[in-house]
Amino acid sequence: MVHLFLPVYLETRFLFWRTNGCYLNDSGRRKFLKAFVQRMEETITNEAGEVQPKWDLLTQQVKKYKQFVYQPTELYSPYQIR
Repeated sequence: MVHLFLPVYLETRFLFWRTNGCYLNDSGRRKFLKAFVQRMEETITNEAGEVQPKWDLLTQQVKKYKQFVYQPTELYSPYQIR
């Protein structure tokens, strides 16, 4: 029964609906971005055994993909989360 009221609650608290999508209001956007930044600042161990924040891993993946698009001599192998 709760799941029937959840979209209405979310719509009034954090979201507002437009055609072809769902957009966060200011409060929801701040909460999402805060959680996203916290997640990206967590450290992980990369393939070389070095500890680095997830921001750095994302930057490296973007560079590798860009290099593959412009010079497809080497295959692009994405980082595997698990």
